[in-house]
Amino acid sequence: MADSPGPTPDTKPGSGDGSTTAPSRPGPQPRAGTFSTSVTSSSFSTRSSGLGSRRRPSRPSNRSNRRRRQPTEFFLPDGRKVLVALPEEAETLRRKLSTSNSSTPSCPENDKQIEVVIHGSAEHRRFLYQTKAHHENRASELREKLKIHHDESVGGVHVLDEWEGLKRVIGEIGTHIRRVDSLSSEGSAGSASGNTKAKGLKTSFNKFGYDAQLRTYGEEDEEEEEEWEDYGGYDSKTTTVNATPAATVTDGKENRNKTVSGTGTGSSDGDDYEDDGGYYTMKLFQRPVVKQYFHRGLLWRASEETEVMSFELFFDLLYVGIIAINGDHAAEEYDGHELLRFVVTFIMSWMIWSGTTQLISWFETNDVLQRVKILFLIACLLGHTTNMLRAFHSPHDTYTMLVSFYLAARLLMALSCLVAALLVPLVRGAMIGHILHILVASAFWIASVHLHMPNRLIPIFIAIAIDLFGSMVHVAMFRYGKSHDSKTAQRFARIFEFYPAINIEHKVERTGAFISLVLGYSVVALIFQNTAHFGLNAFLGKAVLGLVQSFVFNWLYFEVDGAGLKMHAIRRHANFAFLWQHAHLTFAMSFILSAAALSKMVVATDCPDAPYQALTSFYQHKSHTEVHLGLRLYYCVGLGVALFSMGIISFSHEHRMPLGACRLPKCARLLNRAAVCIVFFCLPAVHAEYLDSLKLIALTTCLSIWVLLFETYARACRTESFFGGWGGKREGEGKDAGNGKCYTAVCTKRELEAALKQAEADERTVDDGDGGEKGTASNGNGGKTEAETNVTEVVEVMEGRALGRGEKTAVADYT
Repeated sequence: MADSPGPTPDTKPGSGDGSTTAPSRPGPQPRAGTFSTSVTSSSFSTRSSGLGSRRRPSRPSNRSNRRRRQPTEFFLPDGRKVLVALPEEAETLRRKLSTSNSSTPSCPENDKQIEVVIHGSAEHRRFLYQTKAHHENRASELREKLKIHHDESVGGVHVLDEWEGLKRVIGEIGTHIRRVDSLSSEGSAGSASGNTKAKGLKTSFNKFGYDAQLRTYGEEDEEEEEEWEDYGGYDSKTTTVNATPAATVTDGKENRNKTVSGTGTGSSDGDDYEDDGGYYTMKLFQRPVVKQYFHRGLLWRASEETEVMSFELFFDLLYVGIIAINGDHAAEEYDGHELLRFVVTFIMSWMIWSGTTQLISWFETNDVLQRVKILFLIACLLGHTTNMLRAFHSPHDTYTMLVSFYLAARLLMALSCLVAALLVPLVRGAMIGHILHILVASAFWIASVHLHMPNRLIPIFIAIAIDLFGSMVHVAMFRYGKSHDSKTAQRFARIFEFYPAINIEHKVERTGAFISLVLGYSVVALIFQNTAHFGLNAFLGKAVLGLVQSFVFNWLYFEVDGAGLKMHAIRRHANFAFLWQHAHLTFAMSFILSAAALSKMVVATDCPDAPYQALTSFYQHKSHTEVHLGLRLYYCVGLGVALFSMGIISFSHEHRMPLGACRLPKCARLLNRAAVCIVFFCLPAVHAEYLDSLKLIALTTCLSIWVLLFETYARACRTESFFGGWGGKREGEGKDAGNGKCYTAVCTKRELEAALKQAEADERTVDDGDGGEKGTASNGNGGKTEAETNVTEVVEVMEGRALGRGEKTAVADYT
């Protein structure tokens, strides 16, 4: 198989030396508006001819180990040169050009104005579209010249040469425009079928706040193929296989680890799909592939969407039992000792889940060995769970077994990182940092086994702190290397030049699934069995109130805090990412304790209309005539901490603003939550004589509903009505706005007009059959009905919008 390196942004096929340029073609030399590039190939991408596909001609490749990307340059129609650089290189390049101009004022090159723009910025787009419009005008002029100079003796040869050169330049500009517009739906609507998967990826990115600094290496392969076809290379319609980014650099020499991915509908998981079906051969072992990584200020991503694997969902099933066992036992004793046991064991379980999710998000192998590792982790988690309840009780202490199973799972994760460091050396620095923080924490866990209570708590708390916050150390080193110029920073920059990134979609989906398990436990814990003939009593009332409360928290988490994101916390900043992740841990622990206490309060008989005989024997044993202070603290403080954690999650995100202005700012909504949290914290101080279980649950449910209603009102646009379909109008619209219904369709103009004509014909047929004249009524618009006239006028207005190849948006307002 013939291989050639895949492109970085703005890469073109070229010669094998340090700079790559387009192959020479007959025609005039480049002038105003031409494109030229000098870049290095990506060390994370390779191209290989597909299995069973037609052999392509060899292509120029760049195998030099140059590490620095040179800026793209092109000329505007007025002669100005534009240099396109990465965000972190733009200021340095401007200073360099300024120093060069001041030192050599007589140089002819300094007479030309040079513009430095950031790749993907609005200014970059504006210059590209300006240059494209200029060359399209030149193309129109050349078409007229070709009609006049059709005879070669009159000058047709020179016109043809100029036409060929202009066609090449327009192709280059179009390629760069597609790249900088790759995140917008307009730019991808008319893309080739090879980018279909990337479209869905870009669509999901809009909800997490990605910008033009994102690059996808799978899509770059398709763009390189289109460029090579423009330069007269092989036919881009030939079946291709995108190789995964497994290139390595060792001892200054670039080694290409060729890993072929599936063709057609196959994903980049290394599985060889047949053309006529979905059958594939699963590998016993496959080299890990980095799904996304940071490199020189850019986030590189695979163009395929990451889907949750079936074994991940199976892995979550065990946490259903862990949450139930841990929560139920905590509500049985409700003292400080039991709270300590719950916190330590739950954090250990969380670390196993979080570490497994992170490794799956970082690397893609999809082989048999990966599933064996997941099965081993599940077995370790099962052994860990069976030793939870007696971990801190003497004389039968199961703490040693608890830690043993936990360390077995964590050390397997460290081993997986070691394998990745050996097979993918470009991310070796990040993997070694991850291994070290696991090993250091493991040392403290081992030390805690050899100590007795309460001295055992010292290494336990140190180990938990390292497990939770240890990764912040090498992340801080990676960020320091990017933002400073000292020798230490340069050393860090070399070690962490390639850093694996979190897959936001996968992380959010997996975290949301875990929170769903927590909320599901709060619903299951409310269920009891009734023996009364007419069971409308206080037990059922408390259960319904608890159900409403859980529903409100679910609404707040998924549809208030997690909706309408302009920039996700993970994308926003590293500090917000850690805040978002750890806030989920505190939310899960506090809400589980609150739900466990609520399950005991539902069957309590301390309120009127709560007969003891109305419960089955199993729930009679769980029932108490008084709700003790420990349970009230679990319930109220747990709700307060959970609501406060949700406020932190909301604070870490940057939410989109409506078209108008919000009725109340985000800070006011967070202050309202904080005030309700304080009320939750103070409720246990009220004596049980004045606030029984029914009143307490009713009060906390009303406070939760108040938070939801306040959030709904405050987030709404002040120019919008809360009621739809009854003539609601926006500010600035006419008095008759909203009296009809507005229908929106995305289709071609021809299809829309054909549908309207067919509808009018059907209406005339019905009206003629009823003896009416309504279907043939004319309103002075050439025989068209008012609805058809409105649609036609709107379509004509909307034609100027670039919504995609052959697509128009029509808005029909039927009055």
